[in-house]
Amino acid sequence: MRVVFDTNVLIDGFSDTHSMQARLLAAARDGKLTALITPAVTREYHKILRRLIDDPEYKDQVTEFIATAEEVTPAHVDVQIDDLDDRKFIAAAVGGKATHVVTRDRHLLDVGEVDDVRIITPQEAWALWQDETDSAGQWRGWLEGLGITQ
Repeated sequence: MRVVFDTNVLIDGFSDTHSMQARLLAAARDGKLTALITPAVTREYHKILRRLIDDPEYKDQVTEFIATAEEVTPAHVDVQIDDLDDRKFIAAAVGGKATHVVTRDRHLLDVGEVDDVRIITPQEAWALWQDETDSAGQWRGWLEGLGITQ
């Protein structure tokens, strides 16, 4: 799975370390899925880190996440979207040949799909990732790591 995470996913991962957002970010940091960034996306991530996140441990995790993400060249996208600032996430996804943009942002979700890139919620992304990794037995390993056995 190749994804671009909207900034709200990083913020939500901070507020709830057991959330699907936190799990997706951990999977990206661990190289189990490919997170894509562009310089514009990275600038926004850093801006949010400075403004909204005080926890040094979480800042380290986000910094590690950024360091492990694949930097791509954004594509020019001509898409109608209410919040033009969100266009950078779509441009990163199309340029990096992502499968998905992951967000809770209604402006992005309303776009739906651009150039074979689906815009989905963290819950949808988690379900897709779970389906992909379950075939390799990784999901079962994660559950076992939590002490949950089948």
